[in-house]
Amino acid sequence: MSPVGILVLTIAWSAVVWAGASLICQLRPAPRLAQGIWRGAACLMLAPFLAAAIAPGLPQMAIAPMPDVPAFEPFFIQQEVPGVLVEAAPQGMPDTGALLLAVIAGGWASRFALWLFSQVRLQTIKQRAYRVRRPLGHWAEAIGLVRVPDVYVTPRGAPFLAGLLRPAVFVPAALITSRDAGQILVHELVHLKRGDLLTRPLERLVSDIFWFTPFAWALRERLDYWREVVVDETAAELTGDRIAYARALTRAARLARPVVTLPVAALILPKQGTLKMRLNELLNDSPRRPRRIGLVLAAALSLAAPLALAQGLLIKGAPAMAGSGLTYSHAVLDKAKLTSTFGERKHPISGEMKYHNGVDLAEEEGKPIYAPAAATVTRAEYTDAYGNLVEVASGDTMLRFAQLKDINVKVGDNVTPGQTIATLGQSGKATGPHLHLEVWRDGTAVDPQAEEGLVLADVLRVTATSAPLAPKPAAGSVKPISAPAAPPARPYQLIPASAPLGSPAPASVVSSTAAAPADCPDKDKSGQDAPSSVS
Repeated sequence: MSPVGILVLTIAWSAVVWAGASLICQLRPAPRLAQGIWRGAACLMLAPFLAAAIAPGLPQMAIAPMPDVPAFEPFFIQQEVPGVLVEAAPQGMPDTGALLLAVIAGGWASRFALWLFSQVRLQTIKQRAYRVRRPLGHWAEAIGLVRVPDVYVTPRGAPFLAGLLRPAVFVPAALITSRDAGQILVHELVHLKRGDLLTRPLERLVSDIFWFTPFAWALRERLDYWREVVVDETAAELTGDRIAYARALTRAARLARPVVTLPVAALILPKQGTLKMRLNELLNDSPRRPRRIGLVLAAALSLAAPLALAQGLLIKGAPAMAGSGLTYSHAVLDKAKLTSTFGERKHPISGEMKYHNGVDLAEEEGKPIYAPAAATVTRAEYTDAYGNLVEVASGDTMLRFAQLKDINVKVGDNVTPGQTIATLGQSGKATGPHLHLEVWRDGTAVDPQAEEGLVLADVLRVTATSAPLAPKPAAGSVKPISAPAAPPARPYQLIPASAPLGSPAPASVVSSTAAAPADCPDKDKSGQDAPSSVS
C-alpha cells in the first residue's frame, strides 16, 4: 500500500477507534474500567502496524503467465532510416509518497525536540527546588510502598511526581504549609504505587507517533483525564474525606493555573473544564452498569480485532484497490541503449510478424537496476525463458525485469524507489547483456515507453528505428537533425548505434544501424508463443 493510502487508512482508523471508545464511555463505566477502555483504544491504534510486522502479507495474484519456451533471435542489423530527435517526456513532480514520508518524519523530529526541551525545563525546576522533611511513612505503608520518596518544595506551579530511579514528590510552597498538603502528598504517592511514571510516557507515544491525526490527540487527552480520575478515587478512599480532597484539588488548581504546563504528570490537568469533570466523578455516587458494558466491550473487541488484522495485511503488501498502480519517481537504469521496442515487428529471418511484450535496454553487464517505484516483490527466481527474473507489483500494475545477472531481493520484500533490485546480465535465452523490461496492467502487456512517469534510463540512447516508438512528443517538439543549434540535454538522446556504450552523445546526430540482443518470447498476432530459428 502506498504511503498516501496508509495515511488515509490511519486517520480513518483512529477516528473509528476514538468514536468507539467514546460511545462505550457514554455508559458511565467505573473509572478503572474507563481507563482500561482508553488504553485498549491506544493499543488498537497500533494494532494494524503490529499485525503488518508479524503477519504474512496477502498473496499477490499472478498478473501475467510465464511462457515455458522462449523464441529468441540473434543480433540483426536494422535498416537505415532518417533520424529524428524525440523530446523526453516531461518529468513530473516529486513522488507524493516520498514527500509525505518526509513530512511525517519531520513531525517526529519536532516531537522529539519538544520532548528534549521539556526535559531541560523539568531539570531546571528540580534544581530550583529544595528538600523538606515530611512524615510520609504511615501513608506509604497504607498504600503499599516499600520505599518512601523524598519531598521537595518548588517556588510555584502544580504538584507533580518525577524520577524513575529516585522518585520524588514536588509540591509548591503555597501548598506545602496548608492543611491540604496531606491530600496532595497522598495523591502523588498513589501515582507512584500505580507505576504512572512509566505508563504515562508509553501512553503518550500514541500521539507522538500519530501526531498527524487529531483523534490521536483526543485519545491522549482522555488517557490523561482517566488516569487522574482513578488516582482521585483511590486517594479519596485512603484519606476518608472526599469533600476535603475536592477542596485540595480546587486550591491546587487555583495556584497552578497561571503556570506553563509541566512536562510530567501533574495534579492539575491543563485543559479547561477538566477539574469540574474530575470533581463530578469524585462526588458522584450514582450506580454503574458493568454487565451491559461487558457485553458492549466483547462486541467491540470482536469487531475491532479482525479489522485491525485486515489493515495489517493490507499494509504488509496486499494488492491495493482496483485501478491503483505505481507512482514512478526513479529511473530504472543510469544509462542504456534502447535496442528493441514494444509491439509487433517483422522477424529478420523468418519474416513472420511477432509481438514483443517489452523493451530491451542494452548496457554493460553488472550495472545496477533500480526499482522505479514503491512496490512488493512477487517473484524472484531463475527461469529458462527469462533467466534470472524479478517481478514487482502494486495494485493492478506489475513490472517484470528479466535476463538479470544477480538478484538482490526476495519474494515479499517491499522495495522503495531507487533501491537496487538486481544487476544487468544476459542469463536465460539472451545473446548479449541487456535488461528486458515488461509492464503489465490487469493481465495485459503495455508499452513501457508509453507508461506515464516511467523513466527507462537517465540517459537513454535510442536507435533510429526505435525512435518513433519512444514516448510521443508534444506538437512541434520533433525537430530535424539538420537544425543548426545543438539540442539541449535531455534524458532521451539519439546517437549512432555504432558508438561505444560509454561514449558521450555527439553534438550532431546521424542515422545509424543497431544490433538488438534477444531476450524474451515474441508473440504472433494471436498472442501465442511463436517459434523462431537461428541462422
